[in-house]
Amino acid sequence: MKKFNSWSHLQTILAVVDAGSYRAAGELLGVTSSTVARHIDAISEELGHPIFVPKGNFRELTDVGKQLVSIADKTQTNLSFLMKNLENESERFGSVQISTLSFVCSDFLAQYIDTWRRDNPDAKLIIDATDRTTAVERGEADVALRLSRPDTAGISRFKVANCRVALFSPSRQSDAGWIGLSGSLDDLPEMRMAREHFGCSPAVRLESYRAIARASSSTGLPCVIPTCLARNYPDMQIIGGSRVPVTVNRELWFLFYEKRNKDPAIIAARNWIKKVFPSANKCLCGKCGG
Repeated sequence: MKKFNSWSHLQTILAVVDAGSYRAAGELLGVTSSTVARHIDAISEELGHPIFVPKGNFRELTDVGKQLVSIADKTQTNLSFLMKNLENESERFGSVQISTLSFVCSDFLAQYIDTWRRDNPDAKLIIDATDRTTAVERGEADVALRLSRPDTAGISRFKVANCRVALFSPSRQSDAGWIGLSGSLDDLPEMRMAREHFGCSPAVRLESYRAIARASSSTGLPCVIPTCLARNYPDMQIIGGSRVPVTVNRELWFLFYEKRNKDPAIIAARNWIKKVFPSANKCLCGKCGG
């Protein structure tokens, strides 16, 4: 097959088609009309057929020229797609910041860092492990994983997994109160449930579920923690014999600013989280039954 050596001149042909004349095409490309003519002549000579024929003050495509323009159009379109994909790919390898609860980070996300590194070897991953609510719309994080479904305008979301939170008591139980989250989180369903059950505010308040679980295990004080976390503490048992509920069902949600729906960073984070939590209908650990 004869090698075609004038691919760099295809843009000139498309410019002539768009502009209608060598002079106008030259202005469009920022070159002289004689340069346009040389490019066209070079391709015509290489193909052995004219590309354009004069028609008054304009240029008209020959049959061979029409076929070449069709190929040039497809080439330019495919090249544009390729450049866009490469651009998006390079953007993907920036940094992604995820805000989530501390126990979600330590007990689940941390175990899948190798998966993130394998899929995104050049991307920086920053996980802000906090039990405080972070607003992605204020730019505090690219993604937030939260145990609540927000109705905030401009925030997109999808459910990641279930999370059951319950009242637990260690085998060495103390009757000197209970352990809960900080006062700023008193309106959470599990905190309301715990106050109703115990009839009082917590004797000890801590910032994270993991800290609560450790403190409960060491002090003997009952506490409120997710069942997925309690599995790591064999001495923890759900409190029984109560007339009020001792469990509440929560859901983990993936939140991001809706205008970033096609952002490579959001797509990469979403794909990773779906590998960490493959079923939205199961609990975080997949072992508690939802």
